[in-house]
Amino acid sequence: MEGERKDCISPVKKYLFIKVVVIALLLVLTAEMGRQALTKEETKKVQKTNSQQMKVENLGYQTMEENPLSMGKYPEVSGAVEEYFEKAAGESKFVEAYEGIESHIKLGRYKDTYVVFVRYDMKIKDIYTKVPGLGTLYVDKKKDGSYRVGTEVKEAEIRTCIEELAQHTDVQQLFADTQSAYHAAVQSDALLQEALMDLKNAYEDSTGS
Repeated sequence: MEGERKDCISPVKKYLFIKVVVIALLLVLTAEMGRQALTKEETKKVQKTNSQQMKVENLGYQTMEENPLSMGKYPEVSGAVEEYFEKAAGESKFVEAYEGIESHIKLGRYKDTYVVFVRYDMKIKDIYTKVPGLGTLYVDKKKDGSYRVGTEVKEAEIRTCIEELAQHTDVQQLFADTQSAYHAAVQSDALLQEALMDLKNAYEDSTGS
C-alpha cells in the first residue's frame, strides 16, 4: 500500500487540511470510484484487492456502538500522530507549534489500521491566540512494527471507510465542538483573522486555485 498513498508533511501546502482546517476545520475524504478497462495495471490492482480480502477485519468497525472514539487506548498510534504534528510544525513557515494534541481514534476496517480525528491548538508565529483545529489522519502499522501516518488516501476502499466513520454521531459532535471553538477564537482576535487570511492566500497561490 506504500505506492497507493501520499503522506502530507507540509502544513501550508497540504496540511492545515488547509482550506479545510483554516476555513471549515473538517477533512472528509470522499470516495471517487470509476470503471476502467482491465489492463495489466488494473489486473495488479485486482490482485491486490484479493490479497486485502485475506486481512483480518475489525468486526463492528462500521458502528459507533462497537467502534466509539477512543483516547489513550492506543498509545503507539497517539505517539506516531504527535511525531507527525511535530514534524509538520518544524517544516512550516507559518506555524510555530501544534499544542494540546488529542488523538480521538476509531479502528479502521482491518486489523492494525486506524482513523484518527486529531483535535489541536495551532500556534501561528507572532500571533498570541491559538487556533482550535481538527484534522483527519489515516494510520496503519507497517511490517516492521512502525506506524505510517498520512492525510491523503487514494485507495477507494479506505476513503469510503473514513467517510463512513466521519458520519458517526460522536465524530460529528467533535467536529461541531471544534468549529465552535474556532469561531470563538477568530472573533476574539483581529490579528488572528488577518493571519488566517494570509494562510488562505498562501495556499491558493501555491495551488493556483
